[in-house]
Amino acid sequence: MNNFFEIKNATFKVSGSEKVKDVSFSIENEGDIICLLGPSGIGKTTILRSIAGLEKINQGEINLKDKTLSSANIHVEPEDRKIALSFQENSLFPHYTIVKNINLSSRNKNDKKINISEIIKILNLESILNKYPHQVSAGEAQRASLARSLNSNPDLLLLDEPLSNVDQSLKEEIQVKLKQILKKLKITTIIVTHDSYEAFYLGDKCGIILDKELKQFDDPYNVYHFPNSEKVVKFLNRGVLIPAKVTSPKSLENDDLGVITGNFVKPFAIGKKVKLLLQPEDLHHDDKSNLKFDVVDIKFRGTSFIYTLKTDTNNLLPVFVHSHHLHQHEINDKFGIKKPIHIEHIVCF
Repeated sequence: MNNFFEIKNATFKVSGSEKVKDVSFSIENEGDIICLLGPSGIGKTTILRSIAGLEKINQGEINLKDKTLSSANIHVEPEDRKIALSFQENSLFPHYTIVKNINLSSRNKNDKKINISEIIKILNLESILNKYPHQVSAGEAQRASLARSLNSNPDLLLLDEPLSNVDQSLKEEIQVKLKQILKKLKITTIIVTHDSYEAFYLGDKCGIILDKELKQFDDPYNVYHFPNSEKVVKFLNRGVLIPAKVTSPKSLENDDLGVITGNFVKPFAIGKKVKLLLQPEDLHHDDKSNLKFDVVDIKFRGTSFIYTLKTDTNNLLPVFVHSHHLHQHEINDKFGIKKPIHIEHIVCF
């Protein structure tokens, strides 16, 4: 067998309207988790529906375990695909209890590898098993739908915003346990989410969908640290682009920060004007430094602060500082930046 799952040059449409075009990516190993990120309405759910067989494609291919499921000439019906799709909205049968909804999907009992009692416990569903869907919260219904999908023992599991209605206090715990389940049982999964933190934690690979295209498909570390376009940078919103000029094969210069050294991810000609990606962890705080800027915003994130500094040329720079740092700053304070500035991997556009 080649790749466990792959999409080749597929275009996805809804009611004849093109949503995402010329998409290609593959899942090499059974049990891998793929996360698709993008803004609402971009076509992520349409891709899931097409993989599940609920929408047809007329360009490209969708293959699972060396079998073509969808193409211009082939369409395997959803019930013959052994693919489970858990929708973002409540898809439970209203006249069945939660436990009956979960057990409706049970199939292939002889080769069952799913311990549904364990799934129910992990998803914190024990107390609502005998209730009906209208008697439970949106988050509980969403978790029950997830349990039903897992119970079907699919070759491929598709999750559409699986934890969007789950309380924040429970979300991280379920993320950890969900990942453990999927890895333990080697359930190959494609997850659609708008939450980059969720995608970076759960995904072995992440795909970024913008402007009707799959802009980047890579492991989470590379997507974050080595975004391949300005549009990906702006979507992830994990840094800023500032003007700079390349001064040597290992340095560039910015009017506010001065000389910055490091290793260019992509080489540029000396003298080339570029946009430098500056992420919050790239600059370091130093109260003794003579390079100081005004604090214009402070975001408290529990374990850290993200200070936003305004430079003399009106650029806004994010800086990460651990929250246990003794000298906390206020708005309009002068904030020192440690020199010399060195960024291990310099990303420019």
